[in-house]
Amino acid sequence: MSNAFSPLRHAPFRNLFFSGLISMIGDGVWLVAIPWIIIDIGGGPDELAAAVGAESVGLVLFVLAGGALADRYPRTRVVVFAHLAAFVTLALLVVAHLASQLQVWQLTAAAFVLGASAAVSGPALDAMTPDLVPEKDLHAANALDTVLRNVVLRLGGPALGGTLVAVFGSLTVIALNAASFALAAVFAGRVVPLHSRGADDDNAEKVSYAKALSYLASQRWLWILIAWAGLLLLLQTGPRSVLLPFLIHDDLHGGPRSYGLVLISFGVAATMSSLWVASRPLPRRYPLLMLLAWTISALPLAGMAFAPSILVLLLLGIVFGFFSAAGNVYWSTLVQTRVPDNVRGRIISIDWLGSLVLVPISMTLAGIGGARHFGTWLFVIGGLGPVLLTLIVLRYVDFRAIEREDSDGGGRSPESAEFDPSADLLEAPGVKD
Repeated sequence: MSNAFSPLRHAPFRNLFFSGLISMIGDGVWLVAIPWIIIDIGGGPDELAAAVGAESVGLVLFVLAGGALADRYPRTRVVVFAHLAAFVTLALLVVAHLASQLQVWQLTAAAFVLGASAAVSGPALDAMTPDLVPEKDLHAANALDTVLRNVVLRLGGPALGGTLVAVFGSLTVIALNAASFALAAVFAGRVVPLHSRGADDDNAEKVSYAKALSYLASQRWLWILIAWAGLLLLLQTGPRSVLLPFLIHDDLHGGPRSYGLVLISFGVAATMSSLWVASRPLPRRYPLLMLLAWTISALPLAGMAFAPSILVLLLLGIVFGFFSAAGNVYWSTLVQTRVPDNVRGRIISIDWLGSLVLVPISMTLAGIGGARHFGTWLFVIGGLGPVLLTLIVLRYVDFRAIEREDSDGGGRSPESAEFDPSADLLEAPGVKD
């Protein structure tokens, strides 16, 4: 009988899970430690901003290349090489630290490489998951990945990083992160897919990026939902990340502890939601439920601008965390089952890029929208705007067609897992004219 932990019964996914667990512990430690490392060597806010920004630049610049590599080479090999590149980079930092030669530019360059490494390994990891578990356990596997990110990357890793920096210093943190990538590469190298096809099949046809884009253009449901998610982040990221701390400080007279509690409410609710989704069979109408869950998760932002207390903010944070995580799990499952294997890596990378490129714009709008009334409007638009976007999506995407494709055997299977670039693309599931 399937449950939330059923995917761990399968050795390929179990190895990948432990690889992700180890690397995320290192990432979480690094996230908290890098500001203090820069401070220790005499850097200031400008240097810290450069280092953090360099990681984002590396991620954006290499994410499309990561998708291409995931579709053209064995995905386990791509992940292993990405982890080893991160290990070598951090090991060089350890050597520089031991020689008392560690400088801010070296940390900035390392952050860039770490971002590029994540951009290369991420699409390969997401694209290979369907080959590591039976289809009935796929949504549970995606849910466990969400649990891992919330518990380890956002909670456990940062807590461990703060402790290590305080007790042992920055050298230990850099060395631990380096070791985490080396060990993660070992576990990733032990991943053997249950069935090999697409990028893991040397005889599979390698589809060009142009033809992959043609596939994306033919699937109206796919590019509309990618655009919807990108617009959601444009409307929501800035208010949630930039304006919320000031709302807590100025309107509710709270401090860092109150802000931390709100963030924890996001993570805890997302974890509980993921475990709940993983423990239940995949609903027949999960594509539609995905869109509705994302829409519901957006609404609390509008209420945050008028919250009378920290307690109300916590409740709104729980709603956001619970429904956004459920929507994300369903989205991963939908892409993995409906997108052909030999273009899946590039479609995932395009999805990543669509999410990333609008975030700086959202941050900028929030930064110039610090005035009280304008900031309130950003919260309201961020919460209610997605409802309008959802109505537009429902007009142009036929979710019943997607569901019929799955029920008729149009989901993932070895026989139908490849995209034929010579096929007629006009009859695409999910299109409603």
